[in-house]
Amino acid sequence: MVKTLRISHPAFFGTRLKETIRFYTELLGMKIVLRQPNLDDASMEHLFFHVGSDNFIAYFLTKDAEAGLRYSQSRPGVGGMNHLAIDVDASSFAAALERLHAEGIDVRGPIDRGYERSIYFKDPNGVRIELLVWLTSPPPDLPQAEIIRRAQEIRIRRGAEYVEDQDIRAAISDLHAWRRVVPERPAAAPGYRPGRGGRGVLGVVSC
Repeated sequence: MVKTLRISHPAFFGTRLKETIRFYTELLGMKIVLRQPNLDDASMEHLFFHVGSDNFIAYFLTKDAEAGLRYSQSRPGVGGMNHLAIDVDASSFAAALERLHAEGIDVRGPIDRGYERSIYFKDPNGVRIELLVWLTSPPPDLPQAEIIRRAQEIRIRRGAEYVEDQDIRAAISDLHAWRRVVPERPAAAPGYRPGRGGRGVLGVVSC
């Protein structure tokens, strides 16, 4: 059975080397952790920007403007990427919005999206970026996947179309409550109850 671990990196292609480096390092505060020639095309550089938590953005960038003239601008369509979403905290969200406006970059938002608030803008190569902040910050001791999954169950139970901040807060409360009852089990086990001999069994959780 295949078990995926995480997304290592999305990989983008661009022609504005200096502008792209400045955008991701100075405006968005990322570090370059890899910079080398592209193994498949020596006219391009291969860069890894560290987003955080061992997540990366890879970029293949032509070394000069002339080398990029042979490439056309990508167009939206089936199979294409709509946008790249990046989590930030509330202070970084405000700082990014201020810096982007100061740089004259066109920004759409902030827009409330259920349990998140988002802004959208494009990088120097036309890649659309979303910066998002949770309205209720996810606690560091709980995986986001478990919070969202439990919030989805709560949303369905209350008959709502979308997950809202109230569902996130309820999910966090539920997961912390389960951990207090069964601290040795991960948050991924709603319905877990102790069994005989120190072993546990999973019960049915109604949603």
